[in-house]
Amino acid sequence: MAFGLVQGVSADDLGGIVSAYQIRENCLDSVVSAELIRPLLEKILDKLDEPQFFFVELPCSEQESKELGGNVTHRKVYYLDGCTRQVSLAILDRYGELLINDGLTCFGFGSNKTNDEVYVMDYQQIQVYGMTKFFEQVYKSLGIPETDRLKTLWDNFSPEHPGASSSVEIEGERCEDIIENLRDEGMYYAETR
Repeated sequence: MAFGLVQGVSADDLGGIVSAYQIRENCLDSVVSAELIRPLLEKILDKLDEPQFFFVELPCSEQESKELGGNVTHRKVYYLDGCTRQVSLAILDRYGELLINDGLTCFGFGSNKTNDEVYVMDYQQIQVYGMTKFFEQVYKSLGIPETDRLKTLWDNFSPEHPGASSSVEIEGERCEDIIENLRDEGMYYAETR
């Protein structure tokens, strides 16, 4: 099966890119095809101990990043703590399509109790921290194989074969709207990285 890209990601060269994972110390690092991201997150949420938390990392504007220094994009990080499994699944149900398809937003879920965490990064790279052997079964259940050398989209980027990420809008909403929509539920700004 061909590797599927989310809406907000484009890449000229997908040669050798497949859904796969690699275990590194206390992290399960993976690259996941678009159609497998949501089922993967649902299964991981089912295994995370309660209470859970949800977080979103939104890119700062170009001007904000310049003011913060360096030649990198900084991100504003927002959290919603104390979620039940049902609340986390409801967030994924309500905003999952938008979060997964936005090429500029990173997000994830974790356990306030065990500190296990799933982090959905840019270019469809997903990292799971904590009990990696425990979460490895989730990947296997979806037919995602282990590899000795994980190949990411970044590995294929070059001047001849660029990649790009962009923000998306789905049904009139953008990822920035999630923060405002969940503010009354307790979502708060934590830091800028």
